[in-house]
Amino acid sequence: MSKVRLFDVFDPSLERYAAFFPEPLLAELKSLVDYRTVPHPKRAFVDTPEYQEELYNAEILLTGWGTPLLPVDLAEKGKVKYICHVTGALRGMVPKELLEAGIKVTNWGSSISRTIAEASLMMILGCLRKVKPIQDIIHLQGGYRPTGLKVQSLFERKVGLFGLGAIARDLVALLKPFNVEIYAYSPHVPQEIMDSLGVKRVTSLRELFTTCDIISVHAARTPANMGAVNADLLQLLPDDGILVNTSRGAVINEAALIAEVQKGRLWVALDVYDKEPLPVDSPLRGSPRVLLFPHVAGPTMDRYVDATRHALDNIRRYLAGEPLVAQVTAAQYDLIT
Repeated sequence: MSKVRLFDVFDPSLERYAAFFPEPLLAELKSLVDYRTVPHPKRAFVDTPEYQEELYNAEILLTGWGTPLLPVDLAEKGKVKYICHVTGALRGMVPKELLEAGIKVTNWGSSISRTIAEASLMMILGCLRKVKPIQDIIHLQGGYRPTGLKVQSLFERKVGLFGLGAIARDLVALLKPFNVEIYAYSPHVPQEIMDSLGVKRVTSLRELFTTCDIISVHAARTPANMGAVNADLLQLLPDDGILVNTSRGAVINEAALIAEVQKGRLWVALDVYDKEPLPVDSPLRGSPRVLLFPHVAGPTMDRYVDATRHALDNIRRYLAGEPLVAQVTAAQYDLIT
């Protein structure tokens, strides 16, 4: 029996591809399907006969960072039934029309969640331990032990989570050893999940920000969440309160956050911003109270293989006629960034 034909158009870079698909995992992929590829399928190459022949005759497409935008007419003229997207966001690579036409699409789902949760924990600890000002004093100012700077611990504090999806749930597990009280605002999460995690539900963001002095943002980029963390909420945090965001920059009103930072009240750690890359003249840069990261919370390169194993599992599921994990619907398409 002939194998299902798969065309690999995932092309992040040679280094990143090797991290996603080290030889044992690439060999595993090739053992499952009739594997086809072309070297570096960049946009200048997509009109070649070789590329077109493979693209329109494959049943499975392996896509991800670096994939040229797929043509909309694949749904009508091609043989593709399943797009296994190794990474997260689809826009610019997989058109929404292909999902609307009934082609199955999966992405990395929650396979990378633990690495982002790990980054969130690191950022919380970095704020508590005053990493940014201490490093500035030691490295840039020739000082050693700062005076008037209160280094704090995470143990037995109240932590609030805005959103309780896969990343936040993994963060809950990482927070448990610190004996913290964990509260969450996530209206659509069933109570039984809250109870199973040992998380206390709050019914509004206002309640979350008045209850906790550490807030970690894990909310999806929905219309309701755009700018949800605004000036009124930020003012509810106590002096030396902490705000961490590894979710979406647009969830926080950045101008309001900058105003609070400039007051010298809050400690902040950010991995995402309204505009990326973060503008050179952003007032967030240079503040001793702000830890900044360039959207690298996860997955780390050493854990790309988690996404690959997830993709391979889905390919096996597809071949066996089983339900796929982390299947993306047309309704979810615009929320994945």
